[in-house]
Amino acid sequence: MKINKMLSSIALLAIAGNVAMAGGDIAPVEPVVPEVVVVDSWNYSAAIYVFAAGIEGEMANGAEIDMSFSDIMDNLDMTFMGNFQAQKGKWTFGSDFIYLKIGDKPNTLLPPPLGIGTTLTNVQMKSWIVTPTVAYRVMESENLDLDVLAGARYLKMEPTIGIDNINHTDSGSVTDGIVGVRGQYDLDGKWYIPFQVDVGGGDSDVIWQAFAGVGYEYENFDLIAGYRHMDWDFDSGEAMKDLSISGPIIGAKFKF
Repeated sequence: MKINKMLSSIALLAIAGNVAMAGGDIAPVEPVVPEVVVVDSWNYSAAIYVFAAGIEGEMANGAEIDMSFSDIMDNLDMTFMGNFQAQKGKWTFGSDFIYLKIGDKPNTLLPPPLGIGTTLTNVQMKSWIVTPTVAYRVMESENLDLDVLAGARYLKMEPTIGIDNINHTDSGSVTDGIVGVRGQYDLDGKWYIPFQVDVGGGDSDVIWQAFAGVGYEYENFDLIAGYRHMDWDFDSGEAMKDLSISGPIIGAKFKF
């Protein structure tokens, strides 16, 4: 029994000596915090906008097309412009959509050689521009986010001409692949500069688009204004030689 007490005393003295040599402090044991695995979630946004664009082009026979935005609005029947995006991590999937229907009922007598008494009773144009894309973020800094993108642009135009109340409808479409970059440069506060440039080809010789603007971020939506230009150079032998659509743009992007 005395030997056990002696060994216990020696052990206590040894512990006390180690504490004294360490300055009297005992290092606290850090708690073990389990690692939290963050799973990327989907983020969505949808935008509606007004593209106050004019349309210019040239037919294969040399005839010029020149419609200002005011001309389009005077003859506008229906339009819709918007886009939708789904983002997860560095990947973003989305599509931009433009639909335009313009028309007029001139009831104008046509000169020969179409014939005496022939009347132009209806002129109408429907057009669709659909651009699905997939983008990947390659740069994310304090002020600049930059994505590379790839996708396609589909253009369809469906003109209708009515002569003596008999409508004649034709249609043509082109589908082109595109590649490009888009991004956002943050300014002070909630202001930022969005931009996008893309180029491509396929059914067309060359197509390209450029957009730059300014945006202001609210809690659940952004207001964006800027300028957009879209351009097509068609293959030789097509009814239309080239087409361009350009003008100011203003819209709202909602995040959910």
